[in-house]
Amino acid sequence: MSHLTLSISPEEQALLHRLAETNQSSDAELAAAALREYLKFEAAQIRKIQRGLAAADSGDFASDEEVDAFFAKYGGDD
Repeated sequence: MSHLTLSISPEEQALLHRLAETNQSSDAELAAAALREYLKFEAAQIRKIQRGLAAADSGDFASDEEVDAFFAKYGGDD
């Protein structure tokens, strides 16, 4: 396992410490868990964006009629 050093504000450090105590973990364990979750979330967002861009590049769009039918059925702001 590698180590990472980062700078956070005193307020963030205090909050991290309080949350770690509440979760009965160390500051480092909680920070690593938070970073893991953030990285998973961001990676998933990037995959979704890339899939959307690939669909757009291939011309996979809803037609004007499909969009109109959707808003006719579900409503929307005019």
